[in-house]
Amino acid sequence: MRFLAFQISLIGILSLIIQSHIYAGSILGEVKFIGTPPKPMEIKVTSDQTYCGTSLPDESTLIGPNRGLKNSVIFIVKASQDLPPSLVENVLDNNGCRFAPHVLAMQRGEKLIVKNSDPKLHTIHTSMRQETIFNVPLPFRGLKIDVTEKIQKTGLIEVRCNTHGWMRGYIHVLDHPFFAVSDERGGFAIRNIPAGSYTLKAWHESAGVQSKEIVVNGRDDLRVNFEFKIRH
Repeated sequence: MRFLAFQISLIGILSLIIQSHIYAGSILGEVKFIGTPPKPMEIKVTSDQTYCGTSLPDESTLIGPNRGLKNSVIFIVKASQDLPPSLVENVLDNNGCRFAPHVLAMQRGEKLIVKNSDPKLHTIHTSMRQETIFNVPLPFRGLKIDVTEKIQKTGLIEVRCNTHGWMRGYIHVLDHPFFAVSDERGGFAIRNIPAGSYTLKAWHESAGVQSKEIVVNGRDDLRVNFEFKIRH
């Protein structure tokens, strides 16, 4: 009887897994910039100039081929089911006196490693709504620190370096895996989404937030595009 109960339980689990794949769809799209593109800006370097240089590109607005807007975070506001975090290891690197990536998105519970690839002291200070999340010194090149346990809340985390005031980045923490960050051409893809109705948002640090109501039918890829202009 115990073996039979185990078989029934296993069949039920496999059935749920199969159904989740059958009735799952993808969102594909692009984030575009409209209007007159701003001139590429540079950020003045105020310390460690012998290593960092005197200026660095401003990554707050990166417009690529065909007006694609890089570093937009596209995400579903609320998922229809709870899913455990993946085994992905996210790395926030201090590389060339800037944060790499400039914008990172992750699911709460996934691993987050901060790293220093520079031969200079970096002190990563992160905050969410003025609350410090972690403040970690990285004095040596190659040093890595696991800060996973510090990420207890979902939301937007601002990243700064206390040692180099021009360094800035962002970490978006979500409670599900249905998100993406737009690439150099503004493209993005969110896959394996359970069929249903959702609110889809796109965030960009210089252009703001947009929302769209969507329906994922679980059969066809859904194409959704966003158009932004830079706020003044």
